[in-house]
Amino acid sequence: MNAPTSDPALRRAVVLGAVVFAVVAPAVLSNYLRSLAADALISGMIVLSLVVLTGLVGQISFCQYSFAALGAFTVGSLVAGHHWSFWMALIVGTAFAAAGGVLVGIPALRLSGLFLAILTVAVALFFDRFLLAPGTWNAFSGGVEPWRPARPSIAGISLDGSYAFYLFVLAVFLLTSLLVWNLRRGKVGRVLRAIRGSELAAATVGLDLTAWKLAAFGVSAGLAGLAGGLSAVAVGSVSAGSYDFLHSVSVAAVAIVMGVGTVASAAAGGLFLAFGPWLLQHTPLSTQYFNLIVGGLLVLQLVFTPQGLVAHNEQLVLAWRARILARRRAADVSAPPDDLDRPPATDELVTSTEASA
Repeated sequence: MNAPTSDPALRRAVVLGAVVFAVVAPAVLSNYLRSLAADALISGMIVLSLVVLTGLVGQISFCQYSFAALGAFTVGSLVAGHHWSFWMALIVGTAFAAAGGVLVGIPALRLSGLFLAILTVAVALFFDRFLLAPGTWNAFSGGVEPWRPARPSIAGISLDGSYAFYLFVLAVFLLTSLLVWNLRRGKVGRVLRAIRGSELAAATVGLDLTAWKLAAFGVSAGLAGLAGGLSAVAVGSVSAGSYDFLHSVSVAAVAIVMGVGTVASAAAGGLFLAFGPWLLQHTPLSTQYFNLIVGGLLVLQLVFTPQGLVAHNEQLVLAWRARILARRRAADVSAPPDDLDRPPATDELVTSTEASA
């Protein structure tokens, strides 16, 4: 049986409802839960960076938090250390992370699968053990003291409040999601999917594989760096422990569980990463079991829903809606016409009696 096709009207209604809920619901939450919601959006942006790299190009990465660290420490050092404007520091940090992604992409051009995974693991460990270690580059990492950048203001409105900052992060998340969605739906998405399907065939039709793959690495790393720059002021402290290799592994696993083939997985993955440990605190289990749960879900997902939980549930909803519409159409076809069900009017009875007479 063919898979149900996407319904644009239904998709727009769901997206609009989700956006309205995301704006209104946090207004009644506590400051702590609002901060968790902002963290979920920031984590969702890192998942979104894997939608670009893994979902479109088919390249795996275990160093996305290393790119996020480039954005975060750039913002931290420039804002707290050199008193730059946050907005200029955020632009520089995003560009710095994108450049780092291109540099990582250069040796990755001829690698795939296990060898590419090993390369990204090496990059993450290089950040953990050397670049961000105290004593290596203290002007960037801050040494033993973390950077403490303050939250900015926008159009005269301070973002110190939890709800104001959440709305700002939500706006950035929606804009980046729209950007990635347009990439997937447009010519760029078709080109990247062609490269993922067969690099030989893509090269045969004249596509510049080097330029396109490096661009994908740069965009993916830039998104992660943007998320890192936002996390620097969300937490108010930038330290190496928040961007280590384990965080990159966790976000890659969650992205695969949710499904890297759809933009909606970014929101679902961010919510899971932020609120999963918080929910565990309200159970007999501790937050130490979170990574174990992620690993178990990854195994189950690979066996039962290879396309990811978000895409799988979307197909279930579309199939359920298609069955309902089919039943309604079948009922309309089998129902008698209205003229047969309607009792004859008085003038029709008179005409019929006169005719019989």
